[in-house]
Amino acid sequence: MKTNDFVPRSDTKFNIWQNNLISETETNGPNWGIVSESIAPLKPLQAKWISVFTVACNKQNRTSADVQAKDDARYDFEPALRSFVAEYLTSNSKVSDADRTRLGLNVRSESRTSSPVPDSCPVGRIDFSARQQHTIHFSDEATPTSRAKPDGVHGCEIWMKVGEAPASVADLTYLTTDTATPYVVTFNESDAGKTAYYRLRWVNTRNERGPWSALISATIAG
Repeated sequence: MKTNDFVPRSDTKFNIWQNNLISETETNGPNWGIVSESIAPLKPLQAKWISVFTVACNKQNRTSADVQAKDDARYDFEPALRSFVAEYLTSNSKVSDADRTRLGLNVRSESRTSSPVPDSCPVGRIDFSARQQHTIHFSDEATPTSRAKPDGVHGCEIWMKVGEAPASVADLTYLTTDTATPYVVTFNESDAGKTAYYRLRWVNTRNERGPWSALISATIAG
């Protein structure tokens, strides 16, 4: 997890952040054009997280199983929050920078020069030699041997699905926006033997996105 990531690293801060994000979105959603049905899938994941987090916080009485349950709940909850933020908050013109600051999200910096909309796509390569880990290397299709991003590009969006091959990009879940190759994805032991599928795309400094990459995939080593 990178230092400029909007998701807090510690579980305690993550708990405060997620509660604020969902509460603020439920309150202000109608003004932001976000219907309650869009927030609904997050609620059972939040309820599960709060339940197991509360138990795991009791350091005197918790068990290793309690800690693992907390980690598993965050593993499910965090990507759903990232996907929600990417779809409904990051580029929503009705959400102001003040709103994003209150939500604990990154605020887009103003550039003196206009960044072009990316017209090329990343080329991805997966190193799956490590157990329960994928290292995703990416470069631009125009300069595949260079680590440099295209002019005006802030980072590479990485979307993922574990299990069956996605029928379309709608089946993918937002994973991260990485500003420098490579990016390391860590899986749970229960994912061993499954296949992870990825598609990538460039996003510029104005949060405008380029075309999707080809679908890439690799088995998760156990």
